Order: sequence, then structure tokens, then C-alpha cells
Amino acid sequence: MARKPSREELMQLALGVLPELPCQIDVLSEDGGSFALDLMQLEDELLHAFGPREQVRKELHQLARITDEVRGRYEIEFEVMDAFFHSGAQTLLHLGVSGVRHRKMRRAAPRMAITEQATARVVFCRTLPRDSELDVRLADVSTSGLAFTATRPLDTGDLLAMSASIQGHHVSLEVRVIRSDPAPYGRFRVGCEITELDEDAHAVIADVANAAPSGSEAERSPERLEARERMLGRDQGLSSRIRDDE
Repeated sequence: MARKPSREELMQLALGVLPELPCQIDVLSEDGGSFALDLMQLEDELLHAFGPREQVRKELHQLARITDEVRGRYEIEFEVMDAFFHSGAQTLLHLGVSGVRHRKMRRAAPRMAITEQATARVVFCRTLPRDSELDVRLADVSTSGLAFTATRPLDTGDLLAMSASIQGHHVSLEVRVIRSDPAPYGRFRVGCEITELDEDAHAVIADVANAAPSGSEAERSPERLEARERMLGRDQGLSSRIRDDE
């Protein structure tokens, strides 16, 4: 069994990937949301940093996604070891590193294009109150992440509890928003990572994703396929009206 790296070794790995100190990075919070951390210096094997007072606390875990031109993409997990009042807006933090993971450039799990209605309930959101519900349409899904389209944008770090039907099977899962981009027809495509998924739901998603053909246009860009289908439907309707008038 491989030996688990010590905290000191994890810190050195993180420093090899992070920009040169001092620097500012964006992190996802386990409490929901995202914010900027100002990393200042290393002292006694802990990083000294400043973070927003209202969003940090002792023992909070935060995840940073870093792309290094030479070494590639990494995830660094920080833990707040101590928090000290600094000003009305900021808190001085002593951060340890609890994990460093290399991220592959391709998706971690097979993903299946899908167009199913789903319900997303807000667990944490910058712009909506807790337990607000959104009607969304799934675009694709895998055992590690999913994407859906919605009528409004969401923010990185928002947490949602989702309920959906996937090929006749009901699944419930929790997700964290990673990105939100404009999509056709005034909608937004929201990409998420799955944070909670029970064994039954995992098995359902794995079965349908593994059975789906890989590399299809729908898998690469399902929102474009949906837009094209809607455009074709509109054109066919127009053609029918023209024939009826003749």
C-alpha cells in the first residue's frame, strides 16, 4: 500500500503548482460559493492568507483548481487551521494542505447526452434563497458530473439538490456549480460536479453512460444539437405553412 503523504510533503507539492507567493487564487468552499484567497507567505509549514470574514471559519475546507503550463491541471485542498480577526472585511487564515490531485485533461467518467426535465433545489446560492426550486433540462450526465440548461445563470460554488428521471429511473443527487455559460435562446448552460450520489443512482448513471456512443456531436456539444433540432423544427413548421397557403 502506498504511503500517504505527510502534511509537509503535501505543502511542498502545492507550492510547486501554485503561482509564486504572494498571489491570489479562487477557491470553492465546502459551505457553498466561491471567493478569492490572498496567499501571502509560508511560515511554520502553514500558508498565511487573507479571506472574506463572512465566508471563512476554522476547519473549513476549500478547493482550488490550478493550471500550470508545464505540469498541467491540479486540485489543491486547503484546510483552515486557525482564523484570526484582521479587519471588518477580512480574516487572517493559517492554511494547511490536505490534498493535491492531478486532474486529467479528459473527463473522469463517460458522459451521456440526455434531454430530460429535472428539478434543482437550492442548498446554497448567491442570488436565490435556500430551498428555491428551478425547472431545468439535463444536457449530459456522468457519475462525476452533469450539465443542464436553465433560464438564469448560476454562480460558481452554488450547491443544488437535484431530482431527475434517467431512462425511467428516478435519481437524486447533489451538485456544485463549476461554470455557467450563455446558451441558445436566452438560456444558460450550467456545468456541475457531483458531490453526493448514492450507490443506486451511481449504478444507473454508470450503466447508461457506458452504453452511450462516445465522441458523438451530442456528447461534445449537446446544447448545439438541441438548438439545431429546434431550428429544424421551426423551419419544418414554416414549410408546412407555406404548403398550406399554396
